[in-house]
Amino acid sequence: MSKESDMHALPSEIAEIGGVWTIEEICVACQVEQGWVAGLVSHGVIEPLEGGKLGVARYAAASVMRVAKAKRLERDLSLNTPGVALALDLLDEIERLRAKLRTLPGLSSPSDQSGSAE
Repeated sequence: MSKESDMHALPSEIAEIGGVWTIEEICVACQVEQGWVAGLVSHGVIEPLEGGKLGVARYAAASVMRVAKAKRLERDLSLNTPGVALALDLLDEIERLRAKLRTLPGLSSPSDQSGSAE
């Protein structure tokens, strides 16, 4: 699949494809403004793979998914950029804790429980 056709794929498909993306390509793929993505970069929501000026930096394909998730949080919950950054950090922490719980023997996750008392 070419880079041009990749930009018309869903963000989850892009992450599977992999590759390295510019901020402009992320903006096209996620249908967002470059200034908005720059705000996400400044709040640490996504980080460039290589140092450099904004617009020259390259980003992992996972950043595309993260920007798409950030856009949904902003749209659905009316969060500002710092709120989006905090929400994503908290969601990441929840996932890390759930992964850690799955490694502990004899414990099931809360979603595995049926909620009925025996």
